[in-house]
Order: sequence, then structure tokens, then C-alpha cells
Amino acid sequence: MSNPRRFYKELGNLFYAIAAADKKISDKEKKALDEEVRFAWKHYDNTTDRFGTDRAFLIEFEFETMEENSESAENAYQSFESYFKEYEAEIDSPTRSRIFNSARHIAEGLRKINQEELDYLIRLKKLLHI
Repeated sequence: MSNPRRFYKELGNLFYAIAAADKKISDKEKKALDEEVRFAWKHYDNTTDRFGTDRAFLIEFEFETMEENSESAENAYQSFESYFKEYEAEIDSPTRSRIFNSARHIAEGLRKINQEELDYLIRLKKLLHI
């Protein structure tokens, strides 16, 4: 991955888009995000920032920034989509599956996936070619 910092930032955008699809972010979705960062991404590539913090925490930082700015889910999704199209060749199949599974887990944060979240998951699956 040529720019791990941007990769994690864009994952934060994607996961925010999924959680904010229905225009409200629940505590359960935030908990699902935290679990995804800790269990699916923290040990993904072991890159750290200049302070020694695992870069995966950029996912949560970006998510929180988007939430504080009341960014639209669509803008956040389009940011990830643009990034993915630019770096598609660098993102292998296992990573694509990991991205999709994390997005699905966040969408499932409230027991079941609603229509808005489902729409984004369908677009994501198509984008990732999985």
C-alpha cells in the first residue's frame, strides 16, 4: 500500500457513510466500528504514525471528524469510491473482502440492515468486485 495513512482515512469515510446512511448514527454502530478497528484492522499491516500509534485508529478519527462536521453519507462514500478507483490495483482480494465484511458488520450494528445501508453495501460490493 503506497499510502497507508490515506487508506485508513478513506476507510473511515466509507464506514461513516454506512453508519450515517439513515441519517443517524447509533451507539451500537459506533461500538461495531470500534470492534472492527480493534479486531479486523489494528493488526492488518502494523504501520504506525510518528507517535507510534497504530494507523488503523485513523479510521475512527476520520469517522468522528465526518460526524462532527455532519458530512453527508453520500459525500463520504464518494470520497472512498474515488480513492478506491485510483488505487484499485494495490488493493488485493483479501483486503477487499475485509473492507466489505467490516462495512457489513457496522451496518448490522442495529440488529438488521436498513434499506439505505443495503443500498451502500450493494454499491460497495460492485465497486470492490466481490
